[in-house]
Amino acid sequence: MKKNIFLLFIIFLVSCDLLTTRSPEPPNTSAKNNIAATNPDSLFKNLQSSVQQGILENYVSCFVDTSFLKRKFRFIPSSGSSSQFPVLNGWNMDAEKQYFQNQKIKTVSGTSVVLNFSNQLNTQFGDSAVYQFDYSLTITSNDRNINGSYAGSSEFKVFRDSRNQWVIVGWSDLRKSNLTSWSDLKGRLY
Repeated sequence: MKKNIFLLFIIFLVSCDLLTTRSPEPPNTSAKNNIAATNPDSLFKNLQSSVQQGILENYVSCFVDTSFLKRKFRFIPSSGSSSQFPVLNGWNMDAEKQYFQNQKIKTVSGTSVVLNFSNQLNTQFGDSAVYQFDYSLTITSNDRNINGSYAGSSEFKVFRDSRNQWVIVGWSDLRKSNLTSWSDLKGRLY
């Protein structure tokens, strides 16, 4: 009887494949093309590439983490956007993450968001700086309310945190003429 139980146990172990090694998992590639933001220019390259590649982890790493800098992220939407999209009032990092995740979902598979910055102006203050850009952002989506181009200007307040990484603490979006702004995209996607 004991031999039969032992034999059944051995057969069970062999048949379940419990004692074989598995193939290793491929490495996590979510940080693809993200470079250490040891200067503001690297920070904005990371912001641009994370938007274009749709990598949430890289996008979030561009913004302040209160574990490393005791400041909260603040977004100020373009004029008119906050009345059209009340969710933009009191916008925080959770809302920023949700917007970006929704943008990734709504972007047509196999395409990327195109983001260009131009007309850069900046003022450095040691461990902080203010950067201004004109931007154009184009998204290809099956949702006709999202699909299209967005343009305007943005002013970013950036700081160096305790890791010596530059991060975005403040973002003011400015509407240009009657163009649809990034704030409008955020409001539509939240």
